[in-house]
Amino acid sequence: MNLALFLVLQAAACPASAPVAGRPGLPAVAKLPAAAAMRYNGEGKQLYRQERWNEAREKYRAALAADPDLLGAALNVACSYSRQGRYAEAADEAAKLIRQAYVPWNREVEEAADLGILQDQSVYATIQTARREAAAAWGEQARQGMFFVARTKPPVNVSGEGVLVLGLNQEIFAWIPETGRFFQITSEDGRVLAYTVSADGRRIAYLLAGKLVRPSAGQAGALRGLALRVLELPTMSLGLRVPIPGDVRRVQLGFAAQPELKVTDVAGTNTTWRLLPSGLAANPVLSAAARLEPVVLTGFGVEPATRQVKREQCRFSLSMHKDAAGLWRVQVARLGGKPFPLDTKYGAGLRGLPFPRNNAQRDHESIGPVPGMTEGKELR
Repeated sequence: MNLALFLVLQAAACPASAPVAGRPGLPAVAKLPAAAAMRYNGEGKQLYRQERWNEAREKYRAALAADPDLLGAALNVACSYSRQGRYAEAADEAAKLIRQAYVPWNREVEEAADLGILQDQSVYATIQTARREAAAAWGEQARQGMFFVARTKPPVNVSGEGVLVLGLNQEIFAWIPETGRFFQITSEDGRVLAYTVSADGRRIAYLLAGKLVRPSAGQAGALRGLALRVLELPTMSLGLRVPIPGDVRRVQLGFAAQPELKVTDVAGTNTTWRLLPSGLAANPVLSAAARLEPVVLTGFGVEPATRQVKREQCRFSLSMHKDAAGLWRVQVARLGGKPFPLDTKYGAGLRGLPFPRNNAQRDHESIGPVPGMTEGKELR
C-alpha cells in the first residue's frame, strides 16, 4: 500500500470508535460476560468444591473459549492446579494471567488463598518474573492512552444524610485512541475519586475515598478519611497511602515536582501540603505548576471537564455528557466525525465524577469548570 494512503487511513481510523480485535487491552470497561461463559464457570466452581480438579478445569477452559475476557476463569484454572499439587503448572497459568492483564489480576493472583502455597515453592520465581515484565509492559502501554475514571460496578447512592460510605466502584483507566481498547490502571477496591498526572506523564497522583459526612440532604457535606497515593507508571509501583487529616470541604490536587494539595476544612481554613517521601509536609502556597491543571474534589464529587488531544495522526476532544439514563459518559469527537461515547457501562469522567444522587436532586451548580487538560479471594 502507498505510504501516504496508509497514513491517511490510519488518521481516519483514529480515534477508533470500536475496539480493534486482537490488540492488547480490554474491549470495554465493565463488559458483561457471555452467558455461556458464566454458566461454564459456575459449573466449574461446583466441581472445584468437590475437588474434581480435571473436570473443573475443563469447564473453566470452556468458559474462556466462550468469552476470553472472563479472566476469573483463568485464575480458577491456576488455583485448581495449585490445589492438586501441580505447582509448576499453577505458576505458569498465574504468570500467563498476569501478563495478559496485569491490572487487576496481579493483585488477584497475590491475594488468592489457593495460590498462597506457591510462594514457598521454587516455581514462584516464574510468577515474580512475570510480574516485573508485565508491569513494565502494562505501564508503557497505558502511558500511550487517555486517562479517565470509570465505574466498574453500579455505585452506592450518596444522596442521603449522615455518615455515608463512598462505595463508588471507581478506578482509573487508560483508553488507547488508535486501538479503541482499555487498560485498567488502579486496583483500589473502587475507591478512586480524582487524579492528576505529572507533566512527564510518568506518575499519577490520586485521591482515595473514605466517607461523606452530610448533615442534611442536598448539602455538599464534608469528606472524611481521604488519602493520597502515587503510582509510578513505568514500573506500576505504588507509593504508600497517605492520609489527609480531618474532615474537609474541598481538596485541590495538582502535580508539580511532587503532588501538592490545597485543603479547605469544615471551618473554611485553607492548608497547603506537598507530598514528600516522609509524608505530607506543610507548604506555604501551591506552586505555579501545581496550579496549572488541578483537579478539585468537594462533597459533590468532581466537576465535569473537557480535554483537547493532539497526537501525530489523531486529533480529537473529550468531554463529559449525561446519557438517557442519567449516567455521566466520556464522549469523543473529532472534526468531521460523529461523536461517540467510550464504552463504560456504569459511567465515567475525565478527572473524576460527580457523586451519584437521586433524581429528585439537581446536579450541583459549579463554581466554574475544572481546567481542561491537554495532553484471600474466592473463586471468580
